[in-house]
Formats: sequence, structure tokens, C-alpha cells
Amino acid sequence: MFPERITNYIKNAAYTMNDVGLSGSRVYIFDRYVLKVQPKSEETDNEFEILNWLDGACPAPKILEYVKEDRLAYTLMTKIGGEMLCDEKYMKDPQRLIALAAQALKMLWTVDVKDCPCSFSRLDRRLAEARKNVENGTVDMDDAESETFGPGGFADPAELLQWLENNRPEEDLVLTHGDFCLPNVFAQGDEITGFIDNGKMGPADRWQDISILLRSLQRNFNGKYTGGVPYEGYEDSMLLDALGIEMDPEKNRYYMLLDELF
Repeated sequence: MFPERITNYIKNAAYTMNDVGLSGSRVYIFDRYVLKVQPKSEETDNEFEILNWLDGACPAPKILEYVKEDRLAYTLMTKIGGEMLCDEKYMKDPQRLIALAAQALKMLWTVDVKDCPCSFSRLDRRLAEARKNVENGTVDMDDAESETFGPGGFADPAELLQWLENNRPEEDLVLTHGDFCLPNVFAQGDEITGFIDNGKMGPADRWQDISILLRSLQRNFNGKYTGGVPYEGYEDSMLLDALGIEMDPEKNRYYMLLDELF
């Protein structure tokens, strides 16, 4: 079922399946390990490279085996403890949730990226990947924010791409997760225990993460994932206050729009 290097670790251990947020992937949850099976790509290579480069500099899984076989990538890694930041106990306590989210961002920002060999997350690469998605017709417009396309927005993904290429901001490089939404950050009590789904991780502008996190917070608190039942007590200003920064509306919009093409 799995390559030999993988079965040498997992043997015949019991597992459960989790496919939340991983289109086209299969995730096997073992007692001590997580095995992610997905089409091999630059993103799967990047996750392997960036986590090895980090070598414990911030809490993230340790890669035990990375095998590419028959167009698939098998990534076996250690299991992160705790619960996702979208867990009910955090959603019902917005101040606690925001403090954890800010703690997680600051953990990433303290990592020195000067010598990081991974460039997958840089804006040049992201725009090149966005162009591929547009040219191949793989942009899911149904999943976009309502104001992105149509009246008052962009006519189509091609027009959005052109705008992104013409209006790219200067990058303020920090270590970013690349897909900093609540299910990808784990905590136990009041401590961050780790980041998962790290295929887009690497040096990029800090607003790459802030913009996606703000959207994730809005969607979760507005009840998008709870059948329309909202949670109370959240405002966007809470995150910015916890980070000690002011809103940068231009960068926030830019990186939000960039994500619409993925």
C-alpha cells in the first residue's frame, strides 16, 4: 500500500483518516505520526526542504521520510499535539484565540530567513504559479470572495492577474506560513504547539500571512463553517492590536487578492 521506507516506520499501526482542507490529498493519522499522500509537486518538495531547514527553529512537524513514487509524494512526519485554533474552546474565547494567533505569527517572524534556501513563497514565484493557474483554467471563482469578480471587481482571473503583476508591493521579508488559516495552527492551553500543511512556508512579506489570517478569522467568526451560526466578540482590530502594528490596507488587499488565484 505504501513505499517500503514508509512501512518501515508505521508497520501495521492503526490509523484514522483526515482530509479537511487538503483537496486531492489523503492524510493518515497514526498515534505518533502523520502520513500525507498527495500528487508530487514543487509544494511538496518545498515542505520537505523548509522543514528540514528550520530544524526546530519554530514548532513544526519533523519530516521522517519523504518518498516520491508513481506521481505521488508520501510525507511521513511527527504528529503535532494540541487542537486547531478553530476548536470550539478557542472560538468561544476570542481574546485567547487572538493572543495565540499573534503568538504564532511572532514565532515565525523571529526566525532569521537571511540564509533560507527556499524561494517558493517569494512573490516572483507566487505570481508565476498564479499565471499557470490562470492559463490552465484552474482558478475556482466560486470560492472567491463575493466582491473579487463581477460588478465592482475584476472581470475574470486574467484581469486580476494583470493587476497583481502591475501593482506588486515591495516585500518586507519574514518567515511566513503561506496559508495561515486557523486549522493550520495548533495550540495546547495557551501555548502554540505547531504549524501543519507547510507546503507554502518560506520567506515572504508578513502581510501574506496577516491577510489570510484576517480572512480566516472573519469566516470562522461569521459562521461560515457552522451553518451560519456566528461567534461573538471578534473584531479585526484585535489582531492588529495584539501584533502591535497598524493596518496596511494596500498590502492587505494585495495579498488577499493574490490568494484568490490559488
